[in-house]
Amino acid sequence: MTAFISAGHNPKGIKVDPGAVANGLREADLTVEFRNLVVAELLKRKVKVITDKDDERLGDYLKRIKTGSGSVVLEFHFDAALSPTATGTTSLYGNDADRLDIAFSKELAEATSKILKIKNRGALSESQSHRGSLGLMRKEGIVSLLEVCFISNPSDIKAYNENKKELAVKIAEIVEHYENLI
Repeated sequence: MTAFISAGHNPKGIKVDPGAVANGLREADLTVEFRNLVVAELLKRKVKVITDKDDERLGDYLKRIKTGSGSVVLEFHFDAALSPTATGTTSLYGNDADRLDIAFSKELAEATSKILKIKNRGALSESQSHRGSLGLMRKEGIVSLLEVCFISNPSDIKAYNENKKELAVKIAEIVEHYENLI
C-alpha cells in the first residue's frame, strides 16, 4: 500500500504555476512546504509514499502515478478570496466518492480546523467546488484534496505558520489510519 501525497501547483520548472498569491506568499511554496512536512512524518511511520515533483505539472503527475484501491491520495492547496476576512479549511472528495473518501475528507477538515482554530467549511464534493471537476478525483483509492486555509487571510496564515508541524503530524496520522484500513 502506498500514500500518494502532492502539493497543488509547482514552484519550479518550465511552466511555473504559483497558484494563489497573497500576503507576499505563493500557494505553490506553501503546498510544497506542507507536503514535505507531512511526508517526513509518514516516513517516520514507515508508510510508503510517492509524491509529485516540484517542477511537475499536475497532468504529468497524474499520468505517472499508478494508484489502486489500496492507496490513499491526498493533495494540498491553500484557498484564496478577494476578502481578506474569508477564513477556514475545506476538503474535497470526488463526485463518485464512497464512505471512506467522505470520512477521510471530513476527518482532514475537522483536524485542520481544530489545530489551526479556524472555521471548518466542511467536506464537499468536487461538484460543489469552484472548479466543478478535479482530475485528482479520477484516481483509485481513498482520495481527497485539502484546502488548508486561506492564503489571503493574514490570521489564517499566522495560524498555519504557528501550527504547521502539529498539523503535519495529525494529517500523517490520519493518512496512516486510512492506509491501514485498506
